[in-house]
Amino acid sequence: MDAQVAYGFHHLRNEKPYLAQGPIANKLIYSGYTCTQGWFFTPCTSQPSLRGLKNILRIHIKKINCSEWEQIRVPSSVRAIVALNLQNYASGRNPWGNLKPEYLEKRGFVEAHPDDGLLEIFGLKQGWHASFVMVELISAKHIAQAAAIRFEFRGGEWENAFMQMDGEPWRQPLSKDFSTFVEIKRVPFQSVMIHGD
Repeated sequence: MDAQVAYGFHHLRNEKPYLAQGPIANKLIYSGYTCTQGWFFTPCTSQPSLRGLKNILRIHIKKINCSEWEQIRVPSSVRAIVALNLQNYASGRNPWGNLKPEYLEKRGFVEAHPDDGLLEIFGLKQGWHASFVMVELISAKHIAQAAAIRFEFRGGEWENAFMQMDGEPWRQPLSKDFSTFVEIKRVPFQSVMIHGD
């Protein structure tokens, strides 16, 4: 859902740049999109079979030093999935949170670090949950840590999925007849920008 809001805001800003001319105006417009997309006051859709991501999304992960894909469950309450390789999201927030060692051990997680080779995967349930996560009153819904992720989108009655990467949103067409895959994995090459080469 957050990618759908970002997509709507991005297109409005491109079509009518005079509306989005400062941080306050941008936040007001963004907030308006958030409310109209069903984050706060309406269900994702009136058809129960289309609510939630579990109906269209399968997540497969590879753990560190493992060559096999493992399917993980998408919680039924989650309406947005986020995969991070940093602790920061949405202007510097830490939705993964600072987790206690007991919780990490119980869930099979390790403490998140930018250079650990892992992606943190978490979910946001709806607008109120996301709001409390963004002000760091609570943590997001922890789903997994992985070295690689494969998202499989099954269209069915859904025609599009909204996605974003590094703040750039897009609408991904979905097919009723076949799955759409998005794979995120670490590549063995260091960033040229980091090395300065």
